[in-house]
Amino acid sequence: MEKKFELKEMWFNNTDAEVVLIGILHKDFLQYDTKVRMPITRLNALVNLLQRNNDGFDLYDHMCCFNLGFITEYNVVLPVELNRMFTNHDLVGEALTPLKQIRA
Repeated sequence: MEKKFELKEMWFNNTDAEVVLIGILHKDFLQYDTKVRMPITRLNALVNLLQRNNDGFDLYDHMCCFNLGFITEYNVVLPVELNRMFTNHDLVGEALTPLKQIRA
């Protein structure tokens, strides 16, 4: 079975080159909370997938902004009612570089 990532939350800012995705990784009967880093260039594709999978989805309904002087931090918390499951191919797209999983 293919790994699926259930996206719960996204963090990014106006100066970073990556988006931090927070969610649950599912594979067969195993699942665990994880964070992964995705290039910010894939953010638009991810939002398009969310809109395609969820009628009436608007990112701005779920976004909070924090102005920290010269940096603006954005946080998106997705509700459980949405279809938020993605495959690795959905997240990476045509790029061959794998996503970086944040581990302690």
